[in-house]
This record gives sequence, structure tokens and C-alpha cells, in this order.
Amino acid sequence: MFTVAIPALVAHAIAALLIASVPVVAWFWLRRRFDLAWRDIGVGAAVFVVFALVLERTLHLYLLQLNPTTAHWLRMPVLFVIYGALMAGLFEESGRWLGLRFLVRKPGGAATPVAYALGHAGIEAWLVGAASQAQMVMFGIASNRGELESRLAASGADAMVGTIHAMLAQLSPWLALGAVSERIAAMLIQFTLTLVVWHAVRQRRFVIVVLAVLLHALADLPAALYQVHVLPLAVTEAIYAVAAVLLAATCWPPQGGRKIGESSLR
Repeated sequence: MFTVAIPALVAHAIAALLIASVPVVAWFWLRRRFDLAWRDIGVGAAVFVVFALVLERTLHLYLLQLNPTTAHWLRMPVLFVIYGALMAGLFEESGRWLGLRFLVRKPGGAATPVAYALGHAGIEAWLVGAASQAQMVMFGIASNRGELESRLAASGADAMVGTIHAMLAQLSPWLALGAVSERIAAMLIQFTLTLVVWHAVRQRRFVIVVLAVLLHALADLPAALYQVHVLPLAVTEAIYAVAAVLLAATCWPPQGGRKIGESSLR
């Protein structure tokens, strides 16, 4: 029976809680400076769900599994890395432009992209970061109880036993710490990319959206290289941290904040 060390499970459970709390802490901090509107936060969250979790994943399902020709070609590491990085940038940034161009409140000041970014980055932290950590903890508990294989078989996912065992074997306090730092870096990158696209909307220059797509692809490149076993996890997370700092230093903070006498929420 495959077992996972209790300290590793505890560390990843704490990581899930910390990742889930980061958007909440960010909201409390940002609302003191900006006139955050729930509408803009909701638009950011909805756009991420529709474009990244529904549309992009539907395309991945077709090209990587259902279409044998594209699935064969995309098994090549170079093509997979290029495809994965570009598709993430294309879907998220086109959705971000549409959301900031047509769905947020009008007129919008600097608080608009900040609120949008909080929704976009926050829902990603919850649905991608915290959820994945919590899932690994549940898998680890089931494995320690000797119930993992039976639960996967009951759900029709018994073919994933080997993959999940390999993932559980990597769980450790250091990996949990890296997951938290990677999610924080991802949120900073999402905030910065939102500001870039906001400039494209305000200046009506779609070429800036193309720049955002390329920046997003560049930000996703280390993850894609990790997936094809070119980069180790520690190097991947270090690259993300450096990229987040550089992008944030370039585009943050936006000018303007809450007007005197305005409510912090609308």
C-alpha cells in the first residue's frame, strides 16, 4: 500500500488554505485604496472560467485527445510547449480584452482593471491552486487508508492510479511552499497583464493585446517546459517569481484610486 507522510499532507492542506486566503487578503488591502466594484470583480472571474476553463480546455480535449492527427503532432515536446503557451495567452488575453472593453462598468478609472484582475486572479487561485492542493491531500488520505484504487475504479479513473501515485510521491513541505509562492507569482502576473490589456482598451490599440498574448505565453513557458521534463520544479518556480517581480515593477501601480466620499463597493 502506497502511503504519504503526514507532515507532507499537513503542509499541502495548509498550502490550500493559504492559497485560498490570498485573494481575500488582496481584496481587503486593495479596497482601502481603490473603489472596487463587485461587477468588475465578477466579470474578471466569469471571463477566466469561460475562456480558460471551458473554451480553452475544450480545444485541448479535441486537439490533444479526440483528433488523432493533432494529438500525434502535439506529442512532440517542442510543438506541445509552443501550443500550450500560445493557447493559454490567446484565450485568456482575448477574453480579458473583451471583458475590459465591453463588460466592465463605464466609465472606469484605475480601479476597474484592479477589480477585474482581482476577480480573474482570485478565481484562478481558488479553482486551480487551492483546489489542486486540496485534491492531492484527499488523494493522499485515501491512499493512506488503502482506498485510493477502489475510489478511482468506482469513478472510472482507475487508469490514472500510476500518475496519481507519482504525484503523491513528490508531496513534501517544500513542494507545498513552492505551490504557494507560484500562486502568488501567478496572481501578480495576472494583475500586470490586466493592466497591459487595460492600456490597450483605453488607447484603442489592439497591438497591445498581441503584446499581452506574447507576455502571457512567455509567462507560461516555464510551466510548459516543466510538463515535458525540461525544467525541474524548483527552477520553474524561481523563474515565475522573477518574472512576476519584473512585470509588476514595469506596470504597477496604476495611477488613481478611490475618490473622496466614494463607497468602496458597488
